[in-house]
Amino acid sequence: MKFNKYHGLGNDFIIVEEQTLDYSELAKKVCDRHIGVGADGLIIVKKDPLTMLFYNADGSEGTMCGNGLRCFGKYCKDHKVALGPLLEVQTLAGIKTVEFLKDDLYKTNLGKPVFDSEIMQIHNTESKFLNQPLFGVRVSAVFTGAIHAVVFVLNVDSVQVQELGERISNHPIFGDRANVDFVQVIDRENFLVRTYERGVGWTMACGTGAAASFVIGKNKGYCDEEVTVSFPLGKVLVQSHADGEILLTGPAKKICSGDF
Repeated sequence: MKFNKYHGLGNDFIIVEEQTLDYSELAKKVCDRHIGVGADGLIIVKKDPLTMLFYNADGSEGTMCGNGLRCFGKYCKDHKVALGPLLEVQTLAGIKTVEFLKDDLYKTNLGKPVFDSEIMQIHNTESKFLNQPLFGVRVSAVFTGAIHAVVFVLNVDSVQVQELGERISNHPIFGDRANVDFVQVIDRENFLVRTYERGVGWTMACGTGAAASFVIGKNKGYCDEEVTVSFPLGKVLVQSHADGEILLTGPAKKICSGDF
């Protein structure tokens, strides 16, 4: 099988075009960093209509992936899968757009954030899950293309953060597990974020996590209409569109291609 590997700030993906295979099993094999190629996830490209399927490294299917969406767009541009500066991509989280900018920068529209507990399969007595106590911290949940639990902390590199990622992600209150974002506020225009992804573990970056951190940060009054989110290997810009949709701008780069 021919494969291509791309990354968005170190969040890496194996990208292949549509196959007659069990994608869940393929994801577990190809994403294995010891006996596979190694990646956080597997992206399947379907051409008609243009569709992005996403699977985590453990084989579980994800609704969408923010960094993966940019990599999907770059793959389509590199391989002339779709022409034009703006792509409309079908995902399990709805139709998303990818706009080609310059120098491997891509702007994606992640749609409007969703706070509904029932939609996120959160076992909660209230319609929203905001500022709720879990393991000694306050947690807020939002869907930005994927389910995210956001926690604001004083230091994203603390021992407490390292211990809480997996525990919060797998808490039974989250019926379908949750990605967990720990956010450190530098100022009103800059956040540091570290993300524990369900089905993957700690990742170098997370696009939907950056969006979720911005949405909850804005809800708490920590930022205004845009914020730059820093990860270990770089930054993304998160902005609020006039109609409430979330725009995410960041890089996408090809690593390699080969046979698996």
